[in-house]
Amino acid sequence: MVTNTTPIKDMTRNELKSLMRDLLQELLWELEQQQPDPDEGLTLTPEFEAIVREAVQNPNRRGIPHDQLMKELGLDE
Repeated sequence: MVTNTTPIKDMTRNELKSLMRDLLQELLWELEQQQPDPDEGLTLTPEFEAIVREAVQNPNRRGIPHDQLMKELGLDE
């Protein structure tokens, strides 16, 4: 078992890989938190909002085929 005080030289290959994976995951999470929200300031169209509301109210619905979604959003041209 690896503890906070286990020297790296005493770790097995798998323990070291696990430690590195954990460190990278933490670093990536921290970097992600510093990024601006790409959706900040954007608004949903009323049509898309209605689709989202319906999906939340009907969780058993499996989704909408791409062609149907594009048609409902008026983007099928």
